Amino acid sequence: MTTTTAPTRPRDPVLRAAARMARLNLRLFAWFWVVVVTAVVLGVVVLWRVDGEVGTAVSLYTRQGVVWFPFSLAVLVVAAQLRVHVAAGRTRRTFVRASLAVAVGTGVAYAVVLQLLVLAERAVHDAAGWGWRIADPMLADESSPAGVLLAELVLFVVAANVSGLLVGVVYQRAPGWWGTLALPLTVGPLLGVAALLGGAGGDAPVARTWSAAAPPLLGGAALVVVMAVAYAAVTRTVEIRQRTA
Repeated sequence: MTTTTAPTRPRDPVLRAAARMARLNLRLFAWFWVVVVTAVVLGVVVLWRVDGEVGTAVSLYTRQGVVWFPFSLAVLVVAAQLRVHVAAGRTRRTFVRASLAVAVGTGVAYAVVLQLLVLAERAVHDAAGWGWRIADPMLADESSPAGVLLAELVLFVVAANVSGLLVGVVYQRAPGWWGTLALPLTVGPLLGVAALLGGAGGDAPVARTWSAAAPPLLGGAALVVVMAVAYAAVTRTVEIRQRTA
């Protein structure tokens, strides 16, 4: 008796490309959080030994690092992988879809881990009888409804990742000073998201209700979509020069 095996279905090229990008991001993600958690623990211990208590959310002082570290990785993803991807016979559309999927996925992951770190620190504060407040609030502070801080973090980090992709591809399209001169257009939308969330200086529009949080969150999401569309459009125009020996 003979048996037949069903042919294996070829793996989706977008999934393959995304998996390659995600593997690199995962290693750096792990090391990043080892450093951040260590720094937060040391910060809490030092403040406790100096002042006798800790009244602010030390973990949220790492927010800028959580935004700009993945931003820089997104720039490098385009610089290091777009040429190789196309030279291997794969399409720019596949690269765009995979890189955007990874940008969103890693953005959510960074935001969720920071939110968990904030919750863990708050539990320590409560157990020790310390106060708790967010010293540099953007959209959310300690009195905001549950979930607003996470929504703020997800939007900000995803926006940074997509902006990083746009910066990277514009430098591939217009190297050197031209890419630098385009930074107001490539990073500007990210700064717009920060402004909507209250991170551009001045009095932060802290949201006490979800109805108050919705307009800046939706406005920021619209800017992310604009950056993603611009990234896809520019990627289609990048000339891939084959290197000759």
